[in-house]
Amino acid sequence: MLTLLRYALRVAPGSTALTMGLAVLGSVLGMGVTLLTGQVVGAVPGVIDDAPGAMSMTEFSWLLGALLTVFVLDSLTPAIHRVASLIMDAALVREIGTGITEPLLRPRRVTHLEDSEVLDVQDRAKGKGGFHLAQGLANLPWLMASRVTLVGSAVIVGVMFSWWVAGMLVAVTALLEWYGGRLIEREIDVWWGNTEEQRRANYLFDLGMRDAPKELRVFGLHDWLVQRYVREWTAGFRAVWDRRGKNVKWSVLTGGLHLAANGLAILLVGRAALDGDLPLTQVATTVPAILAIGVSSNGYGVVQVRRGLSAYRAMKDLPGTIADRHPEPAAVSSHRVETMPAREIRFENVSFRYPGSDVDVLRDLDLTIHAHEALALVGVNGAGKSTLVKLLGGAYRPTTGRITVDGVDLADLDLTAWQRRIAAIVQDFLRFPLSVTDNVVFGAVERAGDDITLAKVARESGIDEVVRGLPAGWDTVLDKTFDGGVDLSGGEWQRIALARALFAVHAGAGVLVLDEPAAALDVRAEAELVERYLELTSGVASLIISHRFSVVRNAHRICVLADGRIVEDGTHEQLLEHGGTYAAMFRLQAERYVTAPEDPESEAVDA
Repeated sequence: MLTLLRYALRVAPGSTALTMGLAVLGSVLGMGVTLLTGQVVGAVPGVIDDAPGAMSMTEFSWLLGALLTVFVLDSLTPAIHRVASLIMDAALVREIGTGITEPLLRPRRVTHLEDSEVLDVQDRAKGKGGFHLAQGLANLPWLMASRVTLVGSAVIVGVMFSWWVAGMLVAVTALLEWYGGRLIEREIDVWWGNTEEQRRANYLFDLGMRDAPKELRVFGLHDWLVQRYVREWTAGFRAVWDRRGKNVKWSVLTGGLHLAANGLAILLVGRAALDGDLPLTQVATTVPAILAIGVSSNGYGVVQVRRGLSAYRAMKDLPGTIADRHPEPAAVSSHRVETMPAREIRFENVSFRYPGSDVDVLRDLDLTIHAHEALALVGVNGAGKSTLVKLLGGAYRPTTGRITVDGVDLADLDLTAWQRRIAAIVQDFLRFPLSVTDNVVFGAVERAGDDITLAKVARESGIDEVVRGLPAGWDTVLDKTFDGGVDLSGGEWQRIALARALFAVHAGAGVLVLDEPAAALDVRAEAELVERYLELTSGVASLIISHRFSVVRNAHRICVLADGRIVEDGTHEQLLEHGGTYAAMFRLQAERYVTAPEDPESEAVDA
């Protein structure tokens, strides 16, 4: 509890102190109501009978006034506490999100995202099913207040009536809280263990909500999806029901023990009152205090705090786990990365296999990308084209061999600075549910606000007409789920992505990577767009990857990647004359378009 309290006070000192203080104050005021109520009840007979030594009416009025004041304060405290708690929760949730995502996003490489140990620590830091750090922190004020209530009520029972009865009630309460928490944790562990069924159920749920709504309706899969989801969810929850059934009998037994302890204590109070050993004031004070001791117990809340502490420790361990297993290269470099590449980028005898795999995607690959050159890379699916792009960007390190930039090993460069030199458009480019402006300037966010460059890349990429047709122009949110937002066609989105890359080039990027740059466009539009981009980016090194050979034919050089190696290298004409893999693939693809002499696609291929 103290560990979490220190964390909360560090993140949100004001709201945390206020929330915790109000929680404790609420407990103190509750006990104050108990004590004053006992005093009032005990004083009533004497005041009514005007007995000798009894409280005067004035004194009784002051006592009633004090009870009313404490009662009003006790009633107002929860409302103020809720407001303070919401403020505290907002600050803590923001900090927790940063604490988990920042260590994952900080490394310039991505191998840690595929490390099972790192992912396990990440899962523990996130928590599951409501048992996470934020929920644990939210229960912390309650836990502190319950402890104050427990101790304070026990003191009242001990002073007013019997210390051994107070001790018995505290012991039973602690036992029930501990055992109730164990039952809850066993149930939670069973649910967390059914990850396979949960993943299946979650997949089906997401499939129905957002991933494939059109296909589900076209194929009439509504009933199948609902039934399958219910079946998978039930399979995942069946073990929880079994555990819950076993817990019921123990819950009944512990509930009976709690009831017996409270009943015994109240019976002893009643007996002492009948014997004349316990005045009415003490009876009226002791009985509510006895009941308050039991109410202060809550195994579920304790488990929430305990699991929150576990998530907190995992969150604190996450940066160290990543750093130990995947050390990052030093960010300091004596090389002027902002001017690279001035001559060339070389892949020297590079082999690579993904973590956990025993198959090399690239094998002893040699490739040179000259500065100011447009190099096209072609090959069948799975040949390793996208993997090569990841190595070029430093997302992975070669398993063997090295990549050099102007003769300097990429491992010796400031990786952050090098990645800012690359403007990449990959097949699954990001579609931010933000404004058009944001979607473009994210190519070089440090140049946000450069409206001149923004307008220039809009003309160059062909999105200026699209922007003019949007309801709020550049400020239009590209997501129709937002008020005033719209969605774009696949081709329009790819032009946005290309504009983002162009914005990065104008901001100083020295390498342009186009990985299937305009697959959503038709063949002719894609070829024209790529040709236009080659003209606009003639000052940078360009790597173009496409399955459409009509797109890459105008590149300065074309390399064919097969079996993890570069097997052919030359211009379009040279490779056709060679009659090798490229020529065979080109003619095979051309035959798909040339269906008749008058077919317009044939003209595009012949061109």
